[in-house]
Amino acid sequence: MATAPCTAPWTAHPHCPAHLRGEVESRVRAFPPSYLVEPTNGEVFDNVDLCQERLQAYAFAQGFAIARKSGSMKQARPRFYFYCIHHGVSADNWRHLEEHVERDEENKITSRRKQDKTNINARNCPYHIYLAFKQIGKRGSGERGLVLGVKNNTHSHAMAVNSLVYPEHKKALPGYQPALELGRSLRSAHISYSAARRVLEQTGFPLDRKSYYNLRHRTLSAEKDEFAGLVVALEDAGFVFDCRMEEEIENDKVIDTQLQQIWFAHPDQIRYTQRFVADWTLFIDGTFSTNARNLVLLVMAGITNYNKTFVVALSFARSESKMSFDFIFDCLKQHVFYPPIPLPRLILSD
Repeated sequence: MATAPCTAPWTAHPHCPAHLRGEVESRVRAFPPSYLVEPTNGEVFDNVDLCQERLQAYAFAQGFAIARKSGSMKQARPRFYFYCIHHGVSADNWRHLEEHVERDEENKITSRRKQDKTNINARNCPYHIYLAFKQIGKRGSGERGLVLGVKNNTHSHAMAVNSLVYPEHKKALPGYQPALELGRSLRSAHISYSAARRVLEQTGFPLDRKSYYNLRHRTLSAEKDEFAGLVVALEDAGFVFDCRMEEEIENDKVIDTQLQQIWFAHPDQIRYTQRFVADWTLFIDGTFSTNARNLVLLVMAGITNYNKTFVVALSFARSESKMSFDFIFDCLKQHVFYPPIPLPRLILSD
């Protein structure tokens, strides 16, 4: 991957997918500048994990990934080995498939290769770095530490234009673990992948089908469990729904992902709305204290040509804020008033 001079912000490879460019660049720019410099002989580390973090950061910026092999501080002469993820004997690619599965911004596969496999990583790459526990002070001082050694810093393959093709890098992103917990709550509620993916897309981490169905059950918070139950009920009843998520950040790290709002409507409601509310009048009203979570129930309503009121859609939100109403209008535009169906002429609210 491309690197910029130290006086300018790091920029991604010109061929990095446009919808991932911002995420890749922000990740690399968050690393300490020293991590982006090529590893050299003699670097000293306090522990092995810190060394691996430094090497993985450099690999992310360059377009490959690091694999750690063997080593223990319990050995008589502690030594740890780091290789390029593409080390090992390569397999023949007789069909000349792409090196990785490639997807567009809607996560649809665009490459001829339809599935990533572990054995395609092996390409005889000679890149090899080690970390040895040895003397670092003056002779006889007894001072020892973990010292880096570069055995081979060359590669047998081209660098990836987008390092997020490597699971090692994707799993290290700040928002990945909260999204994984949310996915686990949906999986434990037996929600189909298609429905869960729509929710997970709001977090920016739509898990692939295999990862989703391999999630194991863990004890869930009551709130996430209830949310999962609501999504199941909506899906089973055939409702159209959308969710608004918000990340909880602590010390510049995402530690949780919370549901802020959910909007839903039945297809029959949508048909009525398109017939009687489009180019006419929409009513919105908020009701408090309808549930144990103290979520505001926002009710959207319309009037038929027989002067009868009907519910257009419902939305549970944490507050009656501008953001809540903006989300409602976005959902209405996406699922109800899409071209050529006109928007309401008038919107009335309390």
